[in-house]
This record gives sequence, C-alpha cells and structure tokens, in this order.
Amino acid sequence: MFVLLSCKQPGMCTKEKMCDDGIVRLSKIEVWPQFLDEYMKYATEVGEISLRTEPGVLTMYAVGEKDNPCKITILETYASKEAYDKHIASTHFQKYKQGTLHMVKSLELSDQTPLNPANRISNFME
Repeated sequence: MFVLLSCKQPGMCTKEKMCDDGIVRLSKIEVWPQFLDEYMKYATEVGEISLRTEPGVLTMYAVGEKDNPCKITILETYASKEAYDKHIASTHFQKYKQGTLHMVKSLELSDQTPLNPANRISNFME
C-alpha cells in the first residue's frame, strides 16, 4: 500500500506557508487485519478531503510496511498548531476517527523536528 496525497493534485485548495509552530508528525498505526480494507477507505477519504479543503493541511503521505501492510505510517505536516486543531475538529476527521476506533490495534503519534527546514517536503511534489 502506498498513498500519496499532496497539495499539487488537481482541485486542491491554496496552501498556507509553514509557520514557526508548524507540525511535522509521524502517525504509526496498526490496523486489525480483518479491517484493513475498510480502514483504508476511511483513511483515503479523510486524507483527500483534508488536502482539498484545508489550507493548513500541507501533507499526508501514507505508506504500509511491505511485510505487514496492517502497519501504516503517515507523514503529516500542518502549517501551524491552529491548522492542526482545525483539522482534528473537522467533520471529516471526526467521521474517520469515530468510524475507525474499533479497527485500530495501536496508534503512536511522534512529533518530528526537520533536520533541514529549508528543504521542504513540497519541493519534490512541485
């Protein structure tokens, strides 16, 4: 599984610039095997809607482990803490969160510090 959702896809809203309080996060999710297909529908939908409609959601880049596709890692970038707060309060995120609670075996959120902030992830998507 490999899902790239970027702000360069057609129909995306104009994106905000990364602020000093911007968030770079790795979300490490393990999904129960019997729910993987259903989980992916929810995850794809929330990612597409978020990037299309939320100017502060800059990146959602999801990958699954080759040997265990139930282990998913998502690189998320938000322009600011405010953008992140708006995202998790959105109707589409709440639908995803509530709809997938029983599907998720484990969740680890790990905030990251870019080693070279000038080398933005958007560079390879432009």
